[in-house]
Amino acid sequence: MVFNPVGERGEGEEIVLVNPRVNKYSRKLVPYNEGCLSFPGINADVQRPDSVKVDAWDISGARFLVNLSGLPARVFQHEFDHLQGILFFDRMTEEVLDSLRADLKVLEKKYEDKTGLPSPEKIESRKRRKAAVGFGKS
Repeated sequence: MVFNPVGERGEGEEIVLVNPRVNKYSRKLVPYNEGCLSFPGINADVQRPDSVKVDAWDISGARFLVNLSGLPARVFQHEFDHLQGILFFDRMTEEVLDSLRADLKVLEKKYEDKTGLPSPEKIESRKRRKAAVGFGKS
C-alpha cells in the first residue's frame, strides 16, 4: 500500500507499507466526511478509530511499526479496508447510507451508459456487510 495523506501531487510524503497488519487501534472513534476515488462526488460521515498501530515491511524488506493518528490514520484505514474488500459505505450508518442511495444509483447508471455493461455491483443488491468498528489483529 502506498498513500499520501496530503493528497496533493508534490506535497507531503508517500507512506509505503508492504503487507500491513493492524496491531492496535484506539477505542476513540471520530467521524469524518470521507470520500473515495472509486465513488466520485460521494462524501459522507464515517466513524473510525482515531489512531492505529501498524506492523509492516518497507520496500527493502525491513519490518517496522508505525503509529498513525488523525488524517494519516483515517487514510490508512480507508485503504486497508479496500484490501479487505470493505468499501467506505460498509462503515456508514444505515441513515447515512440511505441518504446516498440515489447518488450511488446515478453512478451505477453512468457506468452502465459509458461501458454498455451492467454495473458489477448494485447498491440495492449488495448484501449489507456489517464491518467491524475496529480492526483487531490480522
